[in-house]
Amino acid sequence: MIKKKIEQVNRLIKDVLAFEKIKKNTPEDTSKAVVVHINNHTLYHRFFYLLLKFYKLAGYNVYYPMDFAKFRNIRNKERYLSLLVREENFLIVNTKYQPENYIEITDEMFSPDYFSSYFENENRTDDVFHIPMSFHPFMYHYGIWNYEVDLNKKRCNSIFCYGNFDAQAYLDIKRTEFSVIPRTELLSYFKNQQNFISLSGKLELFEKIKEGSMERKYAFAIKEHFALPMEDVRETLSYFNFYLCCPGVVMPLCHNVIEAMSVGTIPLIQKEYAEVMYPNLVNKVNAIIFDDIGNLDSILNEVFDISETEILKMRKNVLQYFQDNLTPDSVVEHINESIKNKKLIYLQAEHRSVKFIR
Repeated sequence: MIKKKIEQVNRLIKDVLAFEKIKKNTPEDTSKAVVVHINNHTLYHRFFYLLLKFYKLAGYNVYYPMDFAKFRNIRNKERYLSLLVREENFLIVNTKYQPENYIEITDEMFSPDYFSSYFENENRTDDVFHIPMSFHPFMYHYGIWNYEVDLNKKRCNSIFCYGNFDAQAYLDIKRTEFSVIPRTELLSYFKNQQNFISLSGKLELFEKIKEGSMERKYAFAIKEHFALPMEDVRETLSYFNFYLCCPGVVMPLCHNVIEAMSVGTIPLIQKEYAEVMYPNLVNKVNAIIFDDIGNLDSILNEVFDISETEILKMRKNVLQYFQDNLTPDSVVEHINESIKNKKLIYLQAEHRSVKFIR
């Protein structure tokens, strides 16, 4: 009991000191400003951090007036949300600083009911805007999201996939309304293919690329066997023509597809997944889309025979999609336009968004 009390006092002291420090943040020399009046920050967790981080990366001063209670709530909650107040020189919380001209964002502008367009409104999006999926939050936090990558290197005409394939965690999606194939089942399917390969690390990957034995392969970098540092993700993806998009834990969307598209690696993606990305991905324009496992068989019989001309055309479209829709600048531009036009803005809330599906 005494130990717990001491820990609580120590945390309180650390929080007080951190709050006094953040109150000293001052605006940077820019006329671009966003003022945040949102109380539902815990509803959106990581995606709220990403929303404000995108404004910061787009060159805005981010004003988020808050008292000590809200500061503590943010600082000691979910780890990605806490980055809002743990990052250096991010937020301006002191109310004595107020810009003359600014974009204002409020709770009423946003909804976590992200998938209602798909399930209830025939995927019509004329009057709404879906803030798209993004890289993993740490990529922005550590400033590695825009590392320069050589996009003109010769690529392997193979399908690459990386990530966690934990059987327990990634079967949760089967208990939702989505009909996407869970990543564990996709892995099982590809394991039965003749050209499947499970990579043991970057050294093996680059040796196989050098010797020319990585062509027409289904190459998986499974987290348990292949440690891929976050700073190397985009560079590794850029060695391949195609990326197999596996769904997340409880929804199709996962940050891996965005990381692949950022380097022009063409998504091989299931139809439902492609249709909850906004704007929707289009088959043979900026993605290769399959309906189900049966359809995947026929796709795989053809994908490696797509001409180099068509590959280059699709790669260009993928990169253009990323620039137009997925960079911090483009996302902020679309959000501001939506605010101006009084459109409802859907912001991901992961598990909470899925619970809205009726």
